[in-house]
Amino acid sequence: MKKIILSLTVLFICFSIKAQVDRTHAPEPNRPEKLDVGVLIPIKMDNGMQVYLAPVKKYPKFTLTLNIEQPGFKEDERQEEKGILLKAYYAKLSKKYPGGEIDSLVNLKGAMLNATTTGGTIKGMNRDIEPLLDMYTDLLFHPVVKEEYIKTEAEEYEKSQENKDPSASVYGNDEFNPENLIDSLLHGSSAKQEINKKIALNYDSIGIEEVEDFVEKRIASNNAVAVLIGDFTPKETKRLMQKYFGNWQPGKSYSRERQIKSDKAIIKNRKIYVVDKPNNVQSRINVNWIMGDAYPHDENSVKVEVLNEILGESQLSYLYKNIREDKGLCYFVRSSLTPDDNGGRATIWTTVRTDQTAYALENIILEMLRIRNFDVSDEDLKIAKSSLIGEFTRSLSGIAPIPYMSFAMTKDFYNLPDDYLQTRVSKYYEVTTDDIREMAKKYVKPFESVVIVNGKASELKGTLEKFGEVTYLDEKGNELIFEQ
Repeated sequence: MKKIILSLTVLFICFSIKAQVDRTHAPEPNRPEKLDVGVLIPIKMDNGMQVYLAPVKKYPKFTLTLNIEQPGFKEDERQEEKGILLKAYYAKLSKKYPGGEIDSLVNLKGAMLNATTTGGTIKGMNRDIEPLLDMYTDLLFHPVVKEEYIKTEAEEYEKSQENKDPSASVYGNDEFNPENLIDSLLHGSSAKQEINKKIALNYDSIGIEEVEDFVEKRIASNNAVAVLIGDFTPKETKRLMQKYFGNWQPGKSYSRERQIKSDKAIIKNRKIYVVDKPNNVQSRINVNWIMGDAYPHDENSVKVEVLNEILGESQLSYLYKNIREDKGLCYFVRSSLTPDDNGGRATIWTTVRTDQTAYALENIILEMLRIRNFDVSDEDLKIAKSSLIGEFTRSLSGIAPIPYMSFAMTKDFYNLPDDYLQTRVSKYYEVTTDDIREMAKKYVKPFESVVIVNGKASELKGTLEKFGEVTYLDEKGNELIFEQ
């Protein structure tokens, strides 16, 4: 008996030793080749509506998000009806539910339901999807429009015009805006200062019939994209969509057309503009430049995302560790390298004490040069990729419809593959140190940049000239002349 006990004891000790984990090092994560989430299944509809199912098994809740494409603000000639209809949607009174039942039933079920002129969202338990869809579609297609909504919208518009300069456009006043200055310096002419057609809204000829006509013609099925996230099969989804959206009629198409441009900055040397804020004790620094040919979803977009993470997007980035953690100059500092169809735009911004402005700008330029001229470490690259992978995979949960909706809306526009969401993680893993160096040399431009400093000009004078040509402006954009 003693021999048996001894044998079992020795065997247990051996297994215990073998099972011990080395806790001095974090375990290496597995590398998934393809995610088993992020699947979007297209559901064909005869009325032109695009429907996608994002199945989430054994999840008791659902989310339905609907987007309806509308004309751009400048092109839209029916702003009056749109504003009135929004008020009707917010009131949540419909032909079938005219007495406030929608709000009451939605609250009773612990759900969420909203409709707008550009779509809306429903969230709730799977078992409640049909009554919620019934309320949502009745509100979307048959809202109760009241004369008081028209009157209120007209009064609000008139009030907004009372103190506005009559020569200003409805898109804003003509006061000095540093963003316009940046745009004009980088592009040569300001897209933000283009001549806007003035729109004088007139509610005299708008009645309930005009708003109902707007619903009929502009809330159209062929301009709609819907994404259903939840524990549903394609067959169940088809039945639901056909039952509640099948009679929805198409209208005039407002689909977007992609226009790709390759942009180049007209400046070759850094220009600095100080906008005087005489009462400020801090300076807000913005470093801006054009990337040139960085486009969404192209072969470099993931590499640029990793580059931005290392440069200044995260709390483990170059800028953050230097300017906040090491130097203690600011509370936050961030970079944004954003590809777009105009070739991409980049910005670094932070806020520091007035007397530390030059030192902060010096270190921003230093980190831009550092990432261009030296390879990033394997550890920094690994941390950046892991952070982005974690953020992306967490976003694909059943309670986060935004990635699914974004993909559904841009899939055809950018010609993305069906498995785009599932294979994106593998693209992060493929980014190398050489890729980051190549992207940095191409897209981080410390010299072809415009620096805007909002701060106390009298104290900043003479401190920034070593970084480039400096111009001092007052708050209205007029050049400041200092006495010698």
